[in-house]
Amino acid sequence: MLVEFLAGMQRYLSQTVLPLVADELDGAHLYGPLDAAAQAPTFLMMPVGAWLLSRFRVGRLLVVFTVVTAAGAVLCAVATSMPAFVVGTAVRALAAGALATVSMGAISRGLPPRYRQLVLAGMSGVWLFSSVLGPVYAVAVSTAFGWRWAMVLYLPLLLLARLLVARSMPERTQPAEAEPAPWAWSVALATGSAVLSLPLGAWSALAVLVGGGLMLRAAAAVLPDGTFRARSGRRAGLTALLVVAAVYFGATMVLSVVAHDAFGLGAGHFGFVIAAPGFAWAAAALWTGSHPALDDAGFRRRALRAGVVVALGVAVVLGTTLLAPAGDRPAFVGLLVGAALLGLGMGTVYPDLLGRCLSRPEQGDGISEDRMAAAVVVAESVGLALASTAAYGWLGGGLGLVEEPLQRAQVLYAVLLALAVVMLRVLVRAGRSAQVGAEGERGAVRPRGR
Repeated sequence: MLVEFLAGMQRYLSQTVLPLVADELDGAHLYGPLDAAAQAPTFLMMPVGAWLLSRFRVGRLLVVFTVVTAAGAVLCAVATSMPAFVVGTAVRALAAGALATVSMGAISRGLPPRYRQLVLAGMSGVWLFSSVLGPVYAVAVSTAFGWRWAMVLYLPLLLLARLLVARSMPERTQPAEAEPAPWAWSVALATGSAVLSLPLGAWSALAVLVGGGLMLRAAAAVLPDGTFRARSGRRAGLTALLVVAAVYFGATMVLSVVAHDAFGLGAGHFGFVIAAPGFAWAAAALWTGSHPALDDAGFRRRALRAGVVVALGVAVVLGTTLLAPAGDRPAFVGLLVGAALLGLGMGTVYPDLLGRCLSRPEQGDGISEDRMAAAVVVAESVGLALASTAAYGWLGGGLGLVEEPLQRAQVLYAVLLALAVVMLRVLVRAGRSAQVGAEGERGAVRPRGR
């Protein structure tokens, strides 16, 4: 849990110090390349995580990539120009992509299903503290010593925590099935994420279409064969995870922009709005993890209720953009309620959906533990990147079609509400156990991307 807490702090640290870095290094014009440097290397390493897990010990991987993380942080801290800071960010992102898969593999491989659910819930709960203490740490250290010290002061604690985890990490007791390293599709996935975030002005729509299409094609290749066509089983769960992530992150990550640009709310108001989803998610996940829905019927009931709550959250935000006057209390209340509902729904469905994907069925579906660990990370991250980047691009310029920020927000949440309806359908599919011989889900999965 300490490692997850520190990982959460890293994310909020980066967000907090970025304006300070850009101001000192005169790098505001390089926000686009910086975003690409933070995303593309992460997507490059995620799909090869299964290959790493099948060949190296989990503890060793944790230590190696933690050292790489520290090296990237040091490069950022000593950067004398924005391009140098971008390089350090890329190094950190390489490690982050690998660690995401390795950490999920450790949970999938080393814990029985009941304890796995509790750990997943606990990891969600830790973000309650990370979301508060991360910015507090970044602001306090940056104010007292400067942003450079904020980048590195926590590193000894991170290294110590990862070393302790690595020493106690259970290793597999049976020979591992060798996993392929899909380098070609990993490069395609990384390229798509970079294209997706290119700041091309009037051509941004083309960047979203090309980058998004490339990411989806690459995701279809690196995920288990037949994932996007599956109507049951763990493959259907992966599709549901991607769509749920797209709806949730597409709706929540842009709330500060909607609150400020569309309604004129100040930081004192929209700070509560952007904190609400994370708090609600963590609180709901703590309960869900301790009361898992282990059978198909129980999962479908919970997933549908949670999906309806997520859709209701989107509808409340949409209604707020349609009905609430700018700069008024109803706008703040509407956004806050919608954000809280989104987090509540996500926290209710996420631990069970993730646990369902990671739990190997008795009949077998041809997906190894290592490959599934990589698959859940890729599915969630692709959904997040596609939806959030497209949402930011739309709100930022309206693709030259819509001028008013409020109207852009209305269109965005109308589209997300339609996607939420699709989400309900794929959640039902995720609640069906795979049948023997169905969907091509029995037997070995054909290696891809060699």
